Amino acid sequence: MIRHLKVTLSAAALLLSSLSAYSQNREILGEYRIGIVGRDQGDAIYQATHLGAQHAARELSEQYSIDVELLVFTPNVEQGGSQQASLAGLFIEDADGFIISPDEPEALRSSIEFALEQEQEVVFFENQIEGIQPLAAYVADEVEAGRLAAKALLKKLPTKGRVAILVSDNPDAGMQDRLAGAREVLGYRRIEKVVPCAPDYRAAIETIRATQEADRNDLIKGWLFLGDWPLLGMPALPWEPGKFPCVAIQSSPSAFMYIDQGYVDALIVHPYYEWGKSSMTALVNKLHKQESPEEQIQHNAPRVVDWRNIETYRASWKQWLK
Repeated sequence: MIRHLKVTLSAAALLLSSLSAYSQNREILGEYRIGIVGRDQGDAIYQATHLGAQHAARELSEQYSIDVELLVFTPNVEQGGSQQASLAGLFIEDADGFIISPDEPEALRSSIEFALEQEQEVVFFENQIEGIQPLAAYVADEVEAGRLAAKALLKKLPTKGRVAILVSDNPDAGMQDRLAGAREVLGYRRIEKVVPCAPDYRAAIETIRATQEADRNDLIKGWLFLGDWPLLGMPALPWEPGKFPCVAIQSSPSAFMYIDQGYVDALIVHPYYEWGKSSMTALVNKLHKQESPEEQIQHNAPRVVDWRNIETYRASWKQWLK
């Protein structure tokens, strides 16, 4: 058994040594392999992030006369994929670095720490893992997203009108930040109820309908969706288009029909495409030129999309999903 253990350890050491030599040879030739790991292939925002990274890889390859290969390892959650498995796959593929939006930070911590020990470069986007020092982190300002959503809703509310806020029944730190931002703007006098639900379309619609039916005195004069689960299917909201103020923090282009038909007044959106582009640029500059970003952690502000700029934003999504 001891002999078997020695052989196993020797094989592992040989593999690491071979991978290291291979990586150094690619670096000399100006060849870099960079992985990207979003949270779920089924979520369109990660397709936009992939495309941003791909465009940056192409531009930097031409600019520096190098070869940058993008390895898309975003898991297919519906088929049982996970970010942990994706990171293992990137190690086997001998990636020089990777871009990741950590879905379950503590579950990923040891894998990312191991990658850093193997001198892989890491860039976080959307959120980050506390206690880990990446090359860069492009973090969604979720508090500001909540503020912007509340401000957009207040513009449509009647005087002293109160709102219901839809949240996940198991909110992560980002969702809690969104709620904190919304509370800051609305104050307790303008919030009738915070309504938790499972983060999926059917559960959200059922929860909204039940909440409206229970509101016998019509105290709820508008809705704030801190996730866009009610917008991930055909319109089934319990109010007539244009008759009830509603704002959502968006993650999917399916929400456009809700603005088109008047069910939703505004969407709050994050810079999905820009995350991919900025992350790839930071990684290539570090790997090829040994240049680190001036700001290691950047909090990226969201923006409001409504009837005034929706066509421009829709055109961007058509390009991202082409």
